[in-house]
Amino acid sequence: MHAVFRFTQCLFQICFRFLFRIQVEGRENIPRRGRLLFAANHVSAYDPFVIGSLVPRALYFLAKKELFRNPVFAAVLRFLHAIPLDRREVAHNTIRRVNELLAKGEAVLLFPEGTRTRSGQMGASKSGVGMMAAVNQADIVPVRVEGLFGKRLSLRRRPRVKIIFGSVISVAPFLQNGTATKEIYRQITAAVFERIRALNAAMVT
Repeated sequence: MHAVFRFTQCLFQICFRFLFRIQVEGRENIPRRGRLLFAANHVSAYDPFVIGSLVPRALYFLAKKELFRNPVFAAVLRFLHAIPLDRREVAHNTIRRVNELLAKGEAVLLFPEGTRTRSGQMGASKSGVGMMAAVNQADIVPVRVEGLFGKRLSLRRRPRVKIIFGSVISVAPFLQNGTATKEIYRQITAAVFERIRALNAAMVT
């Protein structure tokens, strides 16, 4: 199954490079092993698939539970490592599943805004990524996505897309006192948002 997933990941990468003019920066910042969270701004439905195709390891991500209503599509999503999510209220089983994956040394992609942007700009932060990082003592790779907002697949117009993987944010300095509190969750989340905003996302002409 691992080999089949890797093959599928390569196919997605080829497909997206055919549909978009993709520029990637910072892949050297991605640890190849160990528990890890990726935190990205959310501009389109393509985000998890584009990011996942570029990460040199298996990457799990959250997808709204409505997408799992169709059994066939649900099977495809699960094969691609999607985890069902109720966006109105994050269920305990979703949190438990993420915790289990991180405990096994896997990587999980989160969108701290909680939903896709409607304006193209980053929305308000939620403390979920800080909580997940603190509880699991998982470091975070900030990710900046540019060029996918409002874009549709087209063979005629290949939009410029830029994906930037920032340097790893270590969670250890936030946990020096040994107690993970809601304030610590907020501090971690704020640091993640600041790093995502600071990433140089200038498009290349």
